Amino acid sequence: MRFVHVADVHLDTSFAGRSEPVRRRLREASREAFRRAVDLAIREDVHAFLIAGDLFDGERLSFRTERFLLEQTARLGDHHITVVYATGNHDPGSPETGPRPLRWPSNVHVADDATPRKVLVSDSAGDPVGFVNAVGHASGRESTDLSRLLPGPTGELPEVGLLHTQVHSSLGADDHHPYAPSELTYLLRAGYDYWALGHVHVRQMIADDPPIWYAGNLQGRTHADRGERGALLVDLSDRDTPAVSFRSLAAVRWDTIEVDRLDGVTSLDELERHVQLAWGAQRTDDPGTNGTEWMMRVILRGSCPLWSELRTEEDRELLGRELRELLGVLEVVVDTESVHPVLALDEHRTRIDVLGEALRLAGSLRRGETQIDGLDPGDLVGLTSDDPAALSAYVRDLLGEVDGEIAARLLDTAGT
Repeated sequence: MRFVHVADVHLDTSFAGRSEPVRRRLREASREAFRRAVDLAIREDVHAFLIAGDLFDGERLSFRTERFLLEQTARLGDHHITVVYATGNHDPGSPETGPRPLRWPSNVHVADDATPRKVLVSDSAGDPVGFVNAVGHASGRESTDLSRLLPGPTGELPEVGLLHTQVHSSLGADDHHPYAPSELTYLLRAGYDYWALGHVHVRQMIADDPPIWYAGNLQGRTHADRGERGALLVDLSDRDTPAVSFRSLAAVRWDTIEVDRLDGVTSLDELERHVQLAWGAQRTDDPGTNGTEWMMRVILRGSCPLWSELRTEEDRELLGRELRELLGVLEVVVDTESVHPVLALDEHRTRIDVLGEALRLAGSLRRGETQIDGLDPGDLVGLTSDDPAALSAYVRDLLGEVDGEIAARLLDTAGT
């Protein structure tokens, strides 16, 4: 059995707070990514197309999206591809909280509550090739471990579990509500050949025997969704050696660049050149695919003679508009929270007060002369090791450019 695994499409997301042209483009990008996933399924001649929840972002369902989905799933039906869709917390089966129900084509099977659905998947000749076992969210706040409701596999054909869930300990799980929580140990022993999961937007394999995968979201929605987004192409034809490959499908990608060393920047043109250089370097490492559009966030850091202008909303907006044109992207958001004035830090380090003590302590920590007792590695985002040496290195890196920000905050220069 071969299939495409997608999740967290979030069609008709509002993208509130952005300009109307950008909102329209982002909503269309979600549909475009889904269309590309359908194209992939047809091109690869798969047997099934699996949607692991949050196909919609909420109860809103535009006429355009309704027509689009029915057309795309009908395309899959024309190629004898079975669609199995398990609802999630954003698109629950309840008509009170979820999107209005659609009259799906006959090749579409929807699991919209806690009743397990076992769907037989056949090839174009009508011969059985496997089963998909799916269960969905009936409400937007499902607290039951839905994985335990699915029946055990039977027979000689491959069987897949399809579910929108938060698996405890999966990467990125803490960024999502613990709806339909499940345990990895149970999934491993449930007997399925593959688990097609949704909810956590970070694409990841959380086990390889059997393969248990989050496909990640099909199209990024915020600046937290950095990196390529798309679908998984899965082949269970040989049950002993399942094959899983990622295909990048997002029409619009989100990225962040950080720009520092701005001490000598004294004009708007110089500032924009610094950003252009950083953008060029990042695109050299990750150019995207032909035709990729970008949503950019620019984080400016450190001391800068233009710090006062950069704290002004009007000036930040102008900088963002000009960078959008210079970089040829959809939008640029400029973050200047970590910009501060050029300060005589060596003089401030000798002060006999809180500021001087804070700067001396930061320097001591950076040099490894002082340790922070009782610091829990679990409280530090991005630190995955309990090794004390790794903890010290993490703290030193974190404090690399902090002196100016400490001084700016304690001196309250932003308000003077």
